[in-house]
Amino acid sequence: MKSICFFTYNLTFGGAEKVVVYLANYFVLKGMEVTLLTISEGNDLQEAINPEIKIICLNKDKIINAIPSLIKFLKTNNVDNFVANIWPLTVVSSCIRLVSLKTKLLFIEHCNLSEEFRNQSIIFRFAQTASIRLFYRFAHEVIAVSAGVKEDLVKKGVKESKVSVIYNPLEELKGSRTIESTKNIEKWINSKDKKLISVGELKKQKNFPNLIKAIGILQKKYFIKLQLLILGDGPERKNIEEEISRQKLEGILFLPGWVNDPVPYLYLADLFVLPSDYEGFGVVITEALSTGLNVVSTNCKSGPSEILKDGELGYLCRVNDPDDLAKSINEALNNPLDKEKLIARANDFSIENIGKLYEEKLNH
Repeated sequence: MKSICFFTYNLTFGGAEKVVVYLANYFVLKGMEVTLLTISEGNDLQEAINPEIKIICLNKDKIINAIPSLIKFLKTNNVDNFVANIWPLTVVSSCIRLVSLKTKLLFIEHCNLSEEFRNQSIIFRFAQTASIRLFYRFAHEVIAVSAGVKEDLVKKGVKESKVSVIYNPLEELKGSRTIESTKNIEKWINSKDKKLISVGELKKQKNFPNLIKAIGILQKKYFIKLQLLILGDGPERKNIEEEISRQKLEGILFLPGWVNDPVPYLYLADLFVLPSDYEGFGVVITEALSTGLNVVSTNCKSGPSEILKDGELGYLCRVNDPDDLAKSINEALNNPLDKEKLIARANDFSIENIGKLYEEKLNH
C-alpha cells in the first residue's frame, strides 16, 4: 500500500487546512495509507477527517524547532509521498532530502507570498525569496493553487516548468446539511430583507471594514433593505465591531463567529460577498457557487477572477473601494446570474476532478 503524508500547521478552520483534509480523505478512499502531520494542536476539522487517517502532532511552538521531530518521523515511517503546505513549511520539508531520496516531495503554495508579506521588512522579504530560490529546487513538483500564485513563485525564482496550477478542491455536498446553531442570528435567518453573507477569518487581508462601509452606502444611496452575516473570527473582530458602530449598522450585521459548516447558511442567502485585499485562491467562492449563490468579489490577487472567469460568472469590483463594492452588490441583487451555470462552474473544482490531477502528479 502506497503512503502519503500531508504536512500542515494545524487542523483549525481555514482554506488551506480544509484543502489538506479534502485531499487526505480523497487519497484514503483510493486505498492509500494517509497521515496528517501538524506543527501544533488544533482539531476544529476533526469531524471532517476520515477515521482511517492517522493524525500526528509534533507539538512545536516554532517551525524551526520541528525539524528534528520531522526527521525522526521520516526515519521511522515509510513515506512514499510527502506533501508540504505553505511557505515556510515547504522550506523546512526540504530536509527530507537528508533522510530519503525515494520519497516524492510536493510543495503546495496557497498564498500570494508577495501580497501576504508585503508589509514585512526588506530583509525579511529578501530572506524569504532566497529561501524559495534555494529550497524549492528540492521539490519534485510545486503546486500553485491559482495562476496568480504561480506567477508570484516564478518571480521569486522557481522554475516555471516546475510549477503547475491545480485549483483547490471543493468538498462534495452530501445529504442534508443543517444549521448547527442559530447563535443569535434568528433575525438574519428569518428576515424578508435581502440576506448577504461573507465567510472568512477576521483579519486585515479580508478587509471586512470595506464591506461594512459598502453596506452603509447601499442603505443611503440605493435604499436597499438588507441583512449581513459574517461567519468567522479573528484578530480584527474589535475593529470590525467599531466600524459597524460608526456606520450605525448594529441591527443588520451579525458576527456569530466560526461554524463547522458554512454551506447551510449559504443556501439561505441571496448573495455572497468577498471583500478581500488579496487571496491565494478563494475556496469559499467555489462553496458559494456550488449552492447556486451569486457572488460579488473584489478583483484581487489571486484567484477570484480565475474562478469567476473574469466576471462572466460573478461580479468583480475594485479592491478597497466601498463605493464600487456597493455598486456591484446592487447590480448583483438586481441582475442575478443563472444558478445552473454557477453550479456547473463549481463542479469544475470537485474533489474527484482535482484529486485526479494530484494523482497524476504523484505518479509522474
